[in-house]
Amino acid sequence: MTPSRWIKHCIVALGCALGMACASAQTVTLTFDNIQDLGPYPESWTESGFSVTSLEPNGGHLHSATDALLLHSREGSQPYRFQRIDGSNFGFVAFDYFGGDSVFVSDSGATFTILGDQPLATFTLPSDFQNVSYIDWFMPNPGDLSSPDPQWGQIDNVVMNISPVPEPGQTAMLGLGLACMLLVARRRRS
Repeated sequence: MTPSRWIKHCIVALGCALGMACASAQTVTLTFDNIQDLGPYPESWTESGFSVTSLEPNGGHLHSATDALLLHSREGSQPYRFQRIDGSNFGFVAFDYFGGDSVFVSDSGATFTILGDQPLATFTLPSDFQNVSYIDWFMPNPGDLSSPDPQWGQIDNVVMNISPVPEPGQTAMLGLGLACMLLVARRRRS
């Protein structure tokens, strides 16, 4: 094998390796379909490799709507935490929302705030919400907690990006292929 041909083969192999390493992120949408089947106060929700739980220390719970997730501004269940079940990082991309004031905070401290009563709209998060390990959603308590009318917010169609993880078998096969190419080139030289 001539040196130029050997270099071409190595470039092709390297291109394949980079293609595997640079695979695009998978997009997952949390739709909360059938969440109401768990009753009005489920302890948690899991879907597409993600979980949503309440961080309220006194036995928090979620509020379910028809195929959507509700949160209120009073004590008892908030904040809600979105995270991957396997603990890996993800990107919090967009969601449909309507309701009162809401705040979304990532583990890195990035915040996204929705103020005032919002009609149903799709919100897109800034790049600060990429490569996070969790997102907390809460609603600030308006005024005195003794107020009988808490604010409510509803979220649905939450779009997440998941970075692909290379399979160990693919990496091993690539290494074996490169080793074989080097061995063949060496034998042909001698």
